[in-house]
Amino acid sequence: MHKIAFIIPYFGKWPEWMELYIDSIERNPTIDFHFITDCDRSISTADNIYFHETTFEEYVNNAQKILDVPINIPNPYKICDLRPFFGIIHADIIKDYDFFGWTDVDLLFGDIRSFYTDEVLKNHDVLSSHAIRLAGHCALLRNTANYRNMGYKIYNWEKTLQNPKFVGIDEHGLTNALTMTFWDKLSEKLKMPWIAQVFSWRRKQKTKRYYFVEQYTTPFTPIPWLDGSINNDQPEEWFYNKGKVTNTRDKGREFMYIHFMNFKSSQWRHDGTKAPWEGMETYCHGEPSSRARINTKGIYYL
Repeated sequence: MHKIAFIIPYFGKWPEWMELYIDSIERNPTIDFHFITDCDRSISTADNIYFHETTFEEYVNNAQKILDVPINIPNPYKICDLRPFFGIIHADIIKDYDFFGWTDVDLLFGDIRSFYTDEVLKNHDVLSSHAIRLAGHCALLRNTANYRNMGYKIYNWEKTLQNPKFVGIDEHGLTNALTMTFWDKLSEKLKMPWIAQVFSWRRKQKTKRYYFVEQYTTPFTPIPWLDGSINNDQPEEWFYNKGKVTNTRDKGREFMYIHFMNFKSSQWRHDGTKAPWEGMETYCHGEPSSRARINTKGIYYL
C-alpha cells in the first residue's frame, strides 16, 4: 500500500468543528496527517495523527532559512503560498512516504482510499480533487525530487513569496508549472501560439500521469455539479456519518469529502452571493458526535 502524508500547518485556535474533522481523519487510519501547530495537541492520540509543535514565527523563520530567500508571510493564511515548497520545507517529515500533499481543515473526509486507490496511485504522480486545476484544499504529489522541487518552476515564485498578500500559487501557479512544457513557454515568450498547438502532444504526454478528477467536494462554485447545476443550485444539505459523506441531492453516492469554504466565506463565491454562515456566532449545534448534518444554517450533530 502506498504511504501518504498530508502536511497541515495551522496556527491560532482550532475551528469549532475540529472534533468532527479529527473523527473523519481517524477513520482514514492508513493515511497520516501531520499538523505543524501551536494549538492544543490533546485533541487526538490516534496513530495516524502527528503534532509538530512550533509557533507561527518559528515556522516562517525556518521556511525562510530552508528556501534561502526573503519571504513575507504576515499571517497563517499566507502559508498557502508556501505549499508548492512543502516537499523542501518538510523533507524530514515526508522522507518515508510515497506521496505527500496538503489539505485544509474546513472539511470533513469520507473514505479517501476508496477514491485514491492503490491502482490510481500506482499509475499517477499528481492527484487533484478538481478536474481543472490542482486543488489547494486537497492535493497529492509523488515523493520524488522532481515534485519536491516543482515550486521552483513557478513563474516569479520569489516575488510571490515576498508579496504579503495571498496570491494562490498553490493552485494556479503550481498547475501551470506542472502542465507547461518548453514549447508552451517558447510560444508564450515569442507570442506565437502556433508553436504550442504544434507541440500539444508533448503536454498530453506530460499530463497523462496526472489524476485531475472532479470529486464534487465544494458546493456553490462555477464548476458544474454532477447534474450540471452551478452556484446556488448545488447541494445545500450534506451528511457526515462515521466516515461517510453524502448529500440529499446525489442519492446513493459517497464523496471524498465535503468542503465548507463557500458555506462560511463569500470570498470565493463567484456569483456575488453571501455565504450563509457569515455573521454566525456559532457554527456547530448540539453535543459533538461522529454524525452530523451540514446545511446553510450550520453544523448539527446527530
